Amino acid sequence: MNAKGSDVAAHVRAQYEAFPYPAYGLFLPLRGQEAYASNSLFAARVLEQRGLEPSLRRAPAPAVLLAGCGDVFPYLSTFWEPRRHGLIAMDLSARSLRRARLRCLPRMRAMEWLRADLGDEDIPLPEGLAHVDCYGVLHHMARPAAALGRIARLLAPGGTARIMVYNSEARTWIRHLQRAFALLGLEGTEPGDREPARSLLQALAEVSPALRARLAPMHDVLSHPARLVDTFFHAREARLGAAYWLRALADAGLAPIGLYDRYGELDDLPNPLLEVPTAAALGARIADRRFENNLELYLAKIGPAGEAIGNAGPGGGAENSRRPFPVHLPSALALRNPPASWWGYRETRKLPWYRRRSIWMHFLANLRGRPSRADAWAARMPPRALQRLGRLGAIWPDECASAELKALLRSPLEASMEPPEFPAALEIRGNRGLRDRVEGLLRGRAVPKGREEGRPTGTEGRMEPGATQAERRMEQVMSRLDAAQRP
Repeated sequence: MNAKGSDVAAHVRAQYEAFPYPAYGLFLPLRGQEAYASNSLFAARVLEQRGLEPSLRRAPAPAVLLAGCGDVFPYLSTFWEPRRHGLIAMDLSARSLRRARLRCLPRMRAMEWLRADLGDEDIPLPEGLAHVDCYGVLHHMARPAAALGRIARLLAPGGTARIMVYNSEARTWIRHLQRAFALLGLEGTEPGDREPARSLLQALAEVSPALRARLAPMHDVLSHPARLVDTFFHAREARLGAAYWLRALADAGLAPIGLYDRYGELDDLPNPLLEVPTAAALGARIADRRFENNLELYLAKIGPAGEAIGNAGPGGGAENSRRPFPVHLPSALALRNPPASWWGYRETRKLPWYRRRSIWMHFLANLRGRPSRADAWAARMPPRALQRLGRLGAIWPDECASAELKALLRSPLEASMEPPEFPAALEIRGNRGLRDRVEGLLRGRAVPKGREEGRPTGTEGRMEPGATQAERRMEQVMSRLDAAQRP
């Protein structure tokens, strides 16, 4: 690893040693079923919709790497990864790994624990992996494209991956607030700095309807130290757009095979779990704010001709003459309620309990590799509810014999999607109360090294020639706070 990469990794490691993420209580009961889409079996189902066989279906003991696992994901993985799957939990932070190991003790599951950095090529990692999960990690690395290349090299032919990377354009307002805090000399790692930062955010929400709309859903972020630091004071956040990530994936030899549309922002496109939107389609929706979710992508290792590697269904080669290894999921899953997230949409919230249970049982059966046809009950469901469930991965086209149902699961849910409306930005730079608050934060603080903006930001767009350093900083901070309101 080069010096820059080592320096970035050291800063990120220090942050997560101090603030493990997401830092849920060790004894907090977690709903494992909500992680239904975060496992190798789900990624395999995405690949199977293309008529291709994932490597894990044929390996006696497929290995799964949780790269940047944090303190919670290993526990959730024990609900979904069969015991024949070898689990490797890897993270930069020793403290996060310790917390994860404690949380996993009641699960009585063998797991390899590795303190390492995916970006450090000097640290050997196992090859021939069936699946890599790298959720919320790549945008915090010094060389994310190189890390994608390493994931591709670690995967076996027919291997899959799941990544989540920030939709940077949708986080511009957060970036402005991050810069304002930096100009104020506030450090999230300092206990005495977090309360002033939180107080300033609350003041902004009071004076700006636009920021109030942004901050209102973030109550758990503002009230929790680890999440406040992760959002507004992260040691490293690469600002890379959707087009960059799609190019980097292609260069790495990884094919996007599905996109999880968590908030139903792509309902005017074909089912994105089955047909990943183009860079142009995503870019247009990001530009007018129709799509503000992070990019949650399922990937597969591809061959030299651009096709995903794998045995293509029955008759696809000698390997297909062998029966797939059985999949045994924890029986407790069948006793649990289905994921609450499935019923939070207007199309599905009125489905009766018995129908929800039957959908859940159907989902688990197919995830295990025991094909169960959906036609009998799917044909009786409201079409829009079925489409929504298809977009969440609760039901797949290959589980239906009917060509009509297959087409319905692939088709757009809406004819069009209108850009969202947000409150208009106000002129807040002249707000006396806000300026007094900022001035109070600036008073007595030395200018943070390297944090002077170095460009005019005064009320008229230019700095007064005789402005003092404190006045320049005041205008720079106020300019950033004003910009955070705007698209």
